[in-house]
Amino acid sequence: MFKNYLVTAWRNILKNGMFSAINILGLALGLMSCILISLFVREQVGYDKWLTDSDRVVRMHTAYYRAGTPPFLTVRSAGNFMEAVRDYATAEVEEGTRLISFGASVIKDQNATAERVNLVDPSFFDVFDLPFVYGAKENAFKKPFDLILTEETAIKYFGKTDVVGETLTLCCAGPEPSELTVTGVVKDLPKATHLSLDLIVLVPPALIENNPGLNTWTSVNVYTYFKMRDGVSIEDFQERLTYWVDNESPLSKDIEPETKVSDGMKHKLMALEDIHLHAKKDAGTMGDLSPLGDATMITAFSIIAGLILVIACINFMNLATARASQRAREVAMRKVLGASRKQVTIQFLGEAVALVFISLLVALVLVELVLPIYNQVLGSKLELSLFTDVSLLGAILAVGLFVGIGAGIYPALYLSRFLPGHILKSNKSSESGKTANFRTLLVVFQFSASIALVICTAVIFTQTRFAQSVDVGYVSDNKLILQINGMGDARESLRQELLNLPEITSVVFSSEAPSQDNENNAYFSLLDGDELASQEQIVNYHNMGYGFFEAYEVAPIAGRLFNQDYGSDEISDNENGDLPANASAVINESALAKFGFANAQAAIGQTLEANIRGQQHLTIVGVIPDIYFRSIKFGVRASIYTLNPQRFSVASLSFNTNNPAALRNRIEQIWRELMPTQPISLRFLDGMMEAQYNDERIQSSLFSAFSILVIVIACLGLYGLAAFTTERRTKEIGIRKVMGASVKDIVSLLVWQFSKPVLIANIVAWPLASFAMITWLENFSYRISALYLIPICIGVGFILLMIAWATVGANASAVARANPINALRQD
Repeated sequence: MFKNYLVTAWRNILKNGMFSAINILGLALGLMSCILISLFVREQVGYDKWLTDSDRVVRMHTAYYRAGTPPFLTVRSAGNFMEAVRDYATAEVEEGTRLISFGASVIKDQNATAERVNLVDPSFFDVFDLPFVYGAKENAFKKPFDLILTEETAIKYFGKTDVVGETLTLCCAGPEPSELTVTGVVKDLPKATHLSLDLIVLVPPALIENNPGLNTWTSVNVYTYFKMRDGVSIEDFQERLTYWVDNESPLSKDIEPETKVSDGMKHKLMALEDIHLHAKKDAGTMGDLSPLGDATMITAFSIIAGLILVIACINFMNLATARASQRAREVAMRKVLGASRKQVTIQFLGEAVALVFISLLVALVLVELVLPIYNQVLGSKLELSLFTDVSLLGAILAVGLFVGIGAGIYPALYLSRFLPGHILKSNKSSESGKTANFRTLLVVFQFSASIALVICTAVIFTQTRFAQSVDVGYVSDNKLILQINGMGDARESLRQELLNLPEITSVVFSSEAPSQDNENNAYFSLLDGDELASQEQIVNYHNMGYGFFEAYEVAPIAGRLFNQDYGSDEISDNENGDLPANASAVINESALAKFGFANAQAAIGQTLEANIRGQQHLTIVGVIPDIYFRSIKFGVRASIYTLNPQRFSVASLSFNTNNPAALRNRIEQIWRELMPTQPISLRFLDGMMEAQYNDERIQSSLFSAFSILVIVIACLGLYGLAAFTTERRTKEIGIRKVMGASVKDIVSLLVWQFSKPVLIANIVAWPLASFAMITWLENFSYRISALYLIPICIGVGFILLMIAWATVGANASAVARANPINALRQD
């Protein structure tokens, strides 16, 4: 019997070649899309779960809140918290560790390489139990600056992995280069981790104790992790932490009566396994140890995968039920010869499963072909390892079986219910109106999902283009950004050497370049202002050198810019004890309202008080327009610009040349002569600004690709239904032509029949897609108007209708042009 089922299924596939091809191709495209999305989602949700006891590790995030000011969010914390919390919450915490990540130069054989170095506490490997290849966790950290490498890093510098006892030179965690001794090598970390641990260095206690930025309760410069004891929940630990901060921490000693530390400074614990997808909402603009994922994006693509698979299954169901009349007599004969309804159901379910597994084989081939392009778009290294990943193979086979049964169950039940007496008597299968209406409903669902997805794609694309086309308030063309951290006295020599190049028109220094906003905040208060304006305000600030605004073509709307001729603009160390030092400041338009100025001119000459290199009085000498220092997703904040050379870490190079590659080579040569032990970091500003919208570009690209696939799959099904309909109405079409109907009349009749479900689908899809996109656009401070959705919805609906017309019309036209005599001669 089983052999008979297989033979019958194979003959049916070959006999109905076109419909089988449509089903196989549609299902293959659906399964391919589902597999590709699943590989991506599987990687994203699996971040850090491979770590031992990952469910017990949490990280502490910090957020500052102040009335009238956007919250300052960060995934970091103050340096003193780890030890204090660990020693206080002993019932909840087994161990804690800090991680300080910074860029440095690693020197080997006179070659300098830029690396990300991680300073950690001795307890690091008690929290993160990484597998050692050489050395041991117990002996890894015996003295300050002991160094642990990954296998890949060991091979990079030494050409082998057994490198315990070897040394590397680090420049510069301190005033002088440090020689680091390798005491262990750990296995390479999987890509699915938020950690970036190529070089792990034991932090010297003196480095934290003697560094004001680390030995602090308020300045957030470290990543703090805790390993909880067995049975302790994050909620219990969070409650304990908040109580300590509000009642027993050093911060609580200076708080005003009837207020709590947590009113303005919150410390939130996040599970290690949640960091990759959920830490973005806490990260502000300071970033994390590695690029973060997006839980919303994962949810969206999971929904898309499900929709694509459902649409492919609908194609199968529609075509199977539509062709029921072709197999009605077969079913009747089987029942007359003794087959039960159960056996007929199993026969058709088996055919469905067989068809799905043929589609699955095609889908796997397509995945292998498409995967390199898919990885390139995602910037990932996803692999389809069916023979080594048993869980993945099992999941794919289970999905194939589920899809086969799910797509085939309704056609199987529908076909198996035919009554042989009725069928053999009438020589046909009388299709009920309910079945036809059900198919129409499924077509409406298909095109509703397709139209909604295309609308979402169009909105994402439009918003991304809008974000990139917004006037940022400065000229970003022909700019190179050079990192100058640690240059010291060589900074001015570099400037002079660069200005000697004829292509360089200006070299200016600053603490950040556009798109590098590091969320610098300090307390500022306005002297001689009213009661509200005189209160301390948390305000973002940047440090700009002479000529910075001129180089970026930012003109003041009142007052002046920083100018060496005045001799009073620069911030210097306060050496006058209780008397504040004096310097100048430039503010933006948003800061005017924050400090209560009626207009820009009213701010000129007013004085701000702040604690920057000691107590400072900053005279406002100029007001500039609001400029976007970061993605427009975050909007413009009130900002104060000062001139503090100690904070300069970036040089902006304006150039005028048609050969920027040759200019880069000359700049690199000058750098090597001045800084032989430090690798150069030189980037085009345009590229840095475009990178701010990388997530949106990836979303737009993937949405576009999967939207096209959804349309193709839906149109394949529509084409199959149209072909079947015209086949069934061949005699009718022949009679209409004999009675004088033109080809245009017949095509219009058939096209209109399939236009109605597409038009209904537009009515369903427009409000759903609009609601989803309006919600998504709320993530952007500056966004396209919701009114743009009207032309987008109409345009998408019209395009999909044209595609449906073309799909149906191509088939209808061929039938309508046929000789009616042939149609009338059919049995």
